[in-house]
Amino acid sequence: MLQYKIKVGLANSSCSGAAAVCGNLTIPYPFGIEPGCYVDDWFAIGCNHTLGSPKPFLRRLDLEVLDISLEGTLRVNYPMSWWCPETETKNVTWSYANVSLASSPFFFTKSRNIFVAMGCGNFAWLRSRGGLIGGCMSVCENVTRQTNGSSCTGIDCCKSTIPSDLDVFTSNIGGKFGNFTSAKDCNYGSLVDQKWFEENLTNHFEFKKMSHVPVVLNWEINVTLSSLVMETNSSHSTCRSANGSSLLGYNMSTTFTCTCDFGFEGNPYLVGGCQGKLLASIDSIY
Repeated sequence: MLQYKIKVGLANSSCSGAAAVCGNLTIPYPFGIEPGCYVDDWFAIGCNHTLGSPKPFLRRLDLEVLDISLEGTLRVNYPMSWWCPETETKNVTWSYANVSLASSPFFFTKSRNIFVAMGCGNFAWLRSRGGLIGGCMSVCENVTRQTNGSSCTGIDCCKSTIPSDLDVFTSNIGGKFGNFTSAKDCNYGSLVDQKWFEENLTNHFEFKKMSHVPVVLNWEINVTLSSLVMETNSSHSTCRSANGSSLLGYNMSTTFTCTCDFGFEGNPYLVGGCQGKLLASIDSIY
């Protein structure tokens, strides 16, 4: 893995590099709200004030941002797919989620997300450019049965892993199958943050009431942003070329991520953003 020293600056000298705030979320560089305060348009955050309390959104993808980590991840609210039978008309209604991250600096995190399908007689699957990439089938003994949210073993809920470096997919639900064609409940399917799913749901029916669920994305920066990246030996940060994911983001360009050097902490994407831990501790006291 290529390792090198860089200095990351701000496109607009009038931008101090101080983290922006939208609602309860702190937004660190390379993300930002004001022009010149984000590394490029993919990292631009819109602060929406029309939904009650202010909510941050990735402007180019229109996904609500839940949190941002300088370790290269962020959580977003991602739409679920659903399929519902209408017993009176014998018709169905459905909605299939499809938000593409292709040619962006983002991709779905394999180690943090799972694909979950909910509902009786649910056959759900994921498709990407190369065809079928995952899916599962669930059954249930009783349509009113409530199970613990962390228990997803094929009864009213099934799950599967996702491939690495996934940036675009379509989730599909095949409707009711087998002996469950007369079941009246809806079927759902979505990627979801595995930790959130296991720790925050008390039963599966809470999941079914949601239109969006948390999903974890990885992010990287395009090394071709030459006006923002200059060689130096004094930034106290180390940047490494991406391992594997560089073939996806930014139209197959080389990408990198940065960390503060040992003994330093702070924002490795800002000039002087990494400070010695002892100095940072003293500053916090005053």
